[in-house]
Amino acid sequence: MATRRTWVWVVVGVAGVGLVCLVGIAGSGVYFVSHHVQAERTSSAEAIQTFQSVLTSLGPSPPLFEIGQGDEPRLIKPLADVTTADIPADTLWMMAWDPERDRLVRVSLPFWLLRLGSHKVRVMRGGNSFDVERLHLDVDELARIGPALVIDARTEDGARVLLWTR
Repeated sequence: MATRRTWVWVVVGVAGVGLVCLVGIAGSGVYFVSHHVQAERTSSAEAIQTFQSVLTSLGPSPPLFEIGQGDEPRLIKPLADVTTADIPADTLWMMAWDPERDRLVRVSLPFWLLRLGSHKVRVMRGGNSFDVERLHLDVDELARIGPALVIDARTEDGARVLLWTR
């Protein structure tokens, strides 16, 4: 009889610890998203101004990738040929404008998260979607070259995606 009670307490204890861990993981996910993803409704003029301020802060250098035929990203210059920065980058920033919904989305992804594995990062939905995985980014190379404009992509209907590192 005593061993049966002991097993009940062990099972209840394990279930309780599992529940606490599950709540902790969910809370961490909510915290991460609330601090790394921002979405807001904005006018086209405000979105253009926001994109321009980011581009101005990055300087006059061209993006590392351009969109070629078939909407495929093409590396303009091998990353190995880009000089090493004094201060390495540690975050990949994304900004996407969806003119159909008048929505501007900003996402910051720390490089430690990108190093964890190859996960699909799709910016926007539907026909305007842009899959970051298509770039085949080397996080260590991006960190080495420091702050840089990765891509400035636009679609015919006015949608725009900007990726850069800081």
